[in-house]
Amino acid sequence: MDSEILLISRDALTSDFICDGLAFSFCLIKDEQKALEKIKNNHLRACILDLSHPAGLVLFQEIRRISSELPLILLADEKAKNTTAINQLPVDYLQKPVNLKALDELISAAKAPSIEDNLNIIFESPLMKKILNDVKKLAKSSASVFICGESGTGKEMIAKAIHYYSNRKSAPFIRVNCAALPETLIESELFGHEKGSFTGAHARRLGRFELADKGTLLLDEVTEIPLTLQSKLLRAIQEQEFERIGGMKSINVDVRMIATSNRDMKEAIKQKSFRDDLYYRLNVLPIYVPPLRERKEDILPLAEHFLKRTCEKDHGPLKSLSEKAKEKLLSYVWPGNIRELGNVIEHAVIMSHANEITSSEIILEHAAQTTPVELLGEMQRQMTMKEMEKLLIKETLKAHSGNRTRTAKALGISIRTLRNKLKIYPELA
Repeated sequence: MDSEILLISRDALTSDFICDGLAFSFCLIKDEQKALEKIKNNHLRACILDLSHPAGLVLFQEIRRISSELPLILLADEKAKNTTAINQLPVDYLQKPVNLKALDELISAAKAPSIEDNLNIIFESPLMKKILNDVKKLAKSSASVFICGESGTGKEMIAKAIHYYSNRKSAPFIRVNCAALPETLIESELFGHEKGSFTGAHARRLGRFELADKGTLLLDEVTEIPLTLQSKLLRAIQEQEFERIGGMKSINVDVRMIATSNRDMKEAIKQKSFRDDLYYRLNVLPIYVPPLRERKEDILPLAEHFLKRTCEKDHGPLKSLSEKAKEKLLSYVWPGNIRELGNVIEHAVIMSHANEITSSEIILEHAAQTTPVELLGEMQRQMTMKEMEKLLIKETLKAHSGNRTRTAKALGISIRTLRNKLKIYPELA
């Protein structure tokens, strides 16, 4: 039920105190695996996690793996003050014995995002309107979707829209950032492992395929998955069946696959860094998300959205953009796309002392410093996506004196993705 609150605790005194003292519908679970299943398969108003539970910190991480949006309230005892791991968590906690009034206020404020909240896609351009219309049509199918486009264009938001417009919207939407995972952990993340299957496997762990059962699994930057694992991934997608690492039993799932990539897939297949049969299995329904420079009608609506969001987050007065600032935003090519635009606006809001943001406060150095005139000229002529990508990497490397770490950050991609691209364009290395 939507109003139910999950309480994960083995502290009977605290649990009884909360359940008896507050007028909410609580579900008390002590076992961590049952708690994770509850979160995976039910709509909850919030989750209260007692960090004094033996698996408290692990549970926190697992809950966030399953859902980054479920409101999570943490409880901790006096000893937590001196515990580095707990104090380094990215959220605050209530100290036990629990202040019921404070807990009541947190629960009352907790509200899981609605579908409309999750589909916060800002657009005015005809290109994006067509894409959203296509999304609504293909969402009803269970066929795999492959979303391509440059880094920062909003591919993940399109993937979420597909899920929330589909018949699977009440089931989990699980995302795997393939570029952020070390190669040694990707298989375990995708398929899970059994206790004792390798050093450090102290307990059974469910993989992302299993967590996404009946729902949608997004493989973000799928081309970062090692070639050695792609055959197992292909089988899992085709058969909807796999084994955990160290396991003997086949696990059957019903998962809708969505994959994204910012790479030229034909080139990746040609370079033999990505299997063609896996690509064709994923690319049943293709979607191309155009870069921001091809949909300039979206720049100002997005800028206004980021402006309002930043002001609200910082609890400051709502600021506006001067006409010169708007012109500057519209004239820029946005190599980092929407992600870069959001960073630029947030920086301007923080650094501006007036209620109107001026052109000089719009700092466009996060991509390739100021865009060279010759780069603008190149961008304005007809170029293939591959040519444009190569030129952008070249100019960004030049702007950052060949420093790959800063170049990757400026482009909004991982250092591993940059290394892969330099293999494709060896003359740039």
